Amino acid sequence: MYQPFESEILTVNPGDRIAKEPQTLVEKAQQMAVDAPDITGDWIQVPTYFIFEYPNGEKKALHHVKDAQEISDAIRLARFEEDENLIVEPHKPHNVNLMPFILVVLVVVFTIPVLIGIF
Repeated sequence: MYQPFESEILTVNPGDRIAKEPQTLVEKAQQMAVDAPDITGDWIQVPTYFIFEYPNGEKKALHHVKDAQEISDAIRLARFEEDENLIVEPHKPHNVNLMPFILVVLVVVFTIPVLIGIF
């Protein structure tokens, strides 16, 4: 008879598994969920844990699957802090070269009477 594995959650990627024994931040930072080439030949590396340092100095290891929502929140927080420190420069007008546009208009204007005369 089939007995489900209650003590271990099976995943597609072995690196997605969360260790039963506690790990340090350094051990978690070194663990890879995916470390293999993809179909195009590019080498793909996905860390199992992302290490975030919060503004209050707290460092936290977030699992890339289990803590995906918290990772998104941390990225939003980092972007918000980045935007606060962003120096906005005044808008500079673009230097548009109008010469090609003028030449095309002139060619069309001089070609239309010739085409009308032919047909």
